[in-house]
Amino acid sequence: MVEHLTDAATYPLLHQTLLLAEAAFTVLFTLEYLLRWYASPNRWRYPFALHALVDLIAILPSILMFAHVLGIGSEFLVLRTVRLLRTLRLLRLLRLLRILRHGYSVYRLAVIVRIWTTAIVYQYRLGRVARLLLLSVLAWVAGANVLHLIERVSENPTHPSPYAADYWETYWGVIVFIISGMDAPEPVSLGARVVVTTLLVAGICIVAVFTGEVVSILVRTEQRRGRMALKPPGLKLAEHVVILGRNDHLERIIHQIHRAFGGRHYILVVCEDAETLPSPGPLTHRRVFALQGNPARDDVLDAANIEDARRVIVLSGDAGKATPSERDDVALMHALAAVARNRAIPLVVELQEPESLRYASSIKTADCLVSRHFGEMLMSQSVHNGGVAEIYDELMTFSADTSEFYRVRVPSQLVGKTFRQAQELFLDLDTESIVPVGIDGPGAHAYRDFRLCVADGTGRASLADHVLTESDHLIVCAFDRPSFDTSKPEMAWHEIPRS
Repeated sequence: MVEHLTDAATYPLLHQTLLLAEAAFTVLFTLEYLLRWYASPNRWRYPFALHALVDLIAILPSILMFAHVLGIGSEFLVLRTVRLLRTLRLLRLLRLLRILRHGYSVYRLAVIVRIWTTAIVYQYRLGRVARLLLLSVLAWVAGANVLHLIERVSENPTHPSPYAADYWETYWGVIVFIISGMDAPEPVSLGARVVVTTLLVAGICIVAVFTGEVVSILVRTEQRRGRMALKPPGLKLAEHVVILGRNDHLERIIHQIHRAFGGRHYILVVCEDAETLPSPGPLTHRRVFALQGNPARDDVLDAANIEDARRVIVLSGDAGKATPSERDDVALMHALAAVARNRAIPLVVELQEPESLRYASSIKTADCLVSRHFGEMLMSQSVHNGGVAEIYDELMTFSADTSEFYRVRVPSQLVGKTFRQAQELFLDLDTESIVPVGIDGPGAHAYRDFRLCVADGTGRASLADHVLTESDHLIVCAFDRPSFDTSKPEMAWHEIPRS
């Protein structure tokens, strides 16, 4: 593309610099090509692979050029071939398609950047500020050109105008008129004075509006300090966690969800008093948005992008505003509204009364939790075994220093083995601490047909003698989600994909 600059007689220094750069890149890519050829599993087939041919085409023009410099080959043939192959160098850009191997990571990064920029634009009203700046630039350019044209047409030799002689001086004068209106030369013609007067009035309006916007942004930022960020109207979320409703333990739930997903997914809280929700803290603030509105309304659920959500959590209301039964009715209404939009989405519904469970039985994808019922069972366990409450609290809390329960596929080498043999295998595993506690049946919905490591009392064989199959899933307790050790490929397994 810079062949006209490579003339040694006209540009000797540039010619030498480009020649050295060409030589350096040629040596670098030639070494890369040779090393890839040497490291290839099949060296006979490597030169004929598509990416190898692309690499060869990229370095061949320079090799032919330097061969011509050394006096090898016909000048006409070499130069023609070099020009042709230089155009084919663009094929090396196809190597960039290898980035598609990391497509999901690139997609996640693009989503994070898009959400962050949209939130910043909405929070600081950068769209209105950008439109105001664009209007100012248009007034500046148009006013400068009109002023220069009028002064040139009506130029008076006895009273020369500075705006008629110097085109760029007109731009400086107009920007002074728009911003301050002082210390600028006076135009000569009547038409130019009308234009300048119009620009002065427009400048006063633009500066006033811009000042008002800045003050409004500062005031709104101060008012929203310490509160949850509101979801921008045009922001589209996906694979996020939606929380319908609020109560006194909303902040703790947000922290637990954030830790459970490792901070990889956004959290959206939908309630009627979203404007007043406090910020969950600096660690989770950037991953949490609030949406104002009734969670049972279709337009609010549309704005929440509930069809693309990963999970939906329905919370019962505050204790002081209604009776437990009334709070359960509202929670079930919100759950039904979410299911009507997406029947396959997993829900977790918080209830207050055990009697409300019969009304929630029709929601097949919902896990209903009665907090009082769990508290009663934990109390009886604590009475029988002192200190067991601390153990439950440790197991049920997501943090960086606790073990959790995970549901994983049965490793291939354990298919056909008993559950006791699986326990022995994990006991000998030195790379990570894994304790199998039970098995779960097949299917995408977890913990629907699970058994713990005790006899079930129905005459069936105990879980220790259960023969594992490919459709089974292990319930394990581990510090992190179990992952295979690369030094022991026989321990590989993968998490069940979400349907």
